[in-house]
Amino acid sequence: MNNNEEIIILEVYNDFTNAQFAQIKLRDEEVESFLEDENVVGVNPLGGVELKIFARDLLKAKEIISK
Repeated sequence: MNNNEEIIILEVYNDFTNAQFAQIKLRDEEVESFLEDENVVGVNPLGGVELKIFARDLLKAKEIISK
């Protein structure tokens, strides 16, 4: 991994299970992703679980998530 690679938010989920499911779909297609703020769910109704990816994978990740 190049330290200069931009990490962006692909989706924000209110439910940790849905975020994990999306992350598994990405992993199965060899797209690296990260979950952040998973402990916020339930504490802050405006918060959620952020599914993050490398910017270079944006188009592929959107296609995978939309399936």
